[in-house]
Amino acid sequence: IGKLLSIDAFLKGSLMGIGPCILSKVFCAPFMGNARWVIGWAMVGRAEFAYLIAQMAAAANMIDEATFSITIWALLYATVFAPFVFRTVLNRYVRREGIEVGNSVDIDADDSEGEEEIEGK
Repeated sequence: IGKLLSIDAFLKGSLMGIGPCILSKVFCAPFMGNARWVIGWAMVGRAEFAYLIAQMAAAANMIDEATFSITIWALLYATVFAPFVFRTVLNRYVRREGIEVGNSVDIDADDSEGEEEIEGK
């Protein structure tokens, strides 16, 4: 815990979190078409598996406590900021593209006419 809460781990983790964890994924986005920023920020929030890998590496003595602490801080940036920024860019994309957001369609299982309409689309 001492290493995790150190200023050194926090600063290095911040640098790693903003750079490799966030910017590397977001800067790939310009090549992804109209939904580029939505895709870029959606990729940022995929850190769950990285926590497991970091924990397994620490448990196997492949990384020391300081490196583990830096990694955790870096992943926290992606985990905390990604959902909020993703929601913002997704809402902008939906408004810009004129995509209508509504309730999900409820089709009764006995309504064969509704099933045909969906298959025809």
